[in-house]
Amino acid sequence: MASADLILRLLLAAGLGAAIGLEREIRQKPAGLRTNILIGVGSALFSLASVAMTRYGGTPDRIAANIVTGVGFLGGGAILREGTGVRGLTTAASLWVTAAVGIAVGLKQWLPATAATALAIGILILVRRLEHHTLPNRRPLEIVLTLSCDAGLHDVEERAKKVLHKGRVIRINYTGKDQQIEMIARPRHHHSLAEISEWLRELDGVQGVDMTR
Repeated sequence: MASADLILRLLLAAGLGAAIGLEREIRQKPAGLRTNILIGVGSALFSLASVAMTRYGGTPDRIAANIVTGVGFLGGGAILREGTGVRGLTTAASLWVTAAVGIAVGLKQWLPATAATALAIGILILVRRLEHHTLPNRRPLEIVLTLSCDAGLHDVEERAKKVLHKGRVIRINYTGKDQQIEMIARPRHHHSLAEISEWLRELDGVQGVDMTR
């Protein structure tokens, strides 16, 4: 196999990995540009080594099959539990796709590798916009209500549920003289966080509202 061909494959794997990594870098994700480039190059190199092993009686899928498992463990390190949700699943999936692209490049599958890269970037950008604008209630609200010391916890809880249409109290905290209610809720209708916050602040006994989605 010519050296120029090997270098071309590694450079293409680096370029396609960089294309996916750039989107992750712009979004300020932990696995960004350098990580995706290295995974793309590494996967391509492992694929080349796997093909070379056939000269010594090995099978071409021997190393490539383990790339999938190895990147799976690597992606697992990007998945974190935060509050009631999980972060990093999309980042882990993008690493997995980058590895697949690197394998395809190493096996000289130029068109599938390029098409998969373009499709992955399109999914990361366009589907995110779809989720943000069309599916705003996909993720639950995490709400912390700070109450006055004389407020009735259960009364405020029930009134807050009516405002949210659907909610579940998971824990009640007491901090000094203030009482706090931590809630997880999925509003049934589409309203902005500002609107929901304003409605909750109007409840008797509520002194502060902190919300994240």
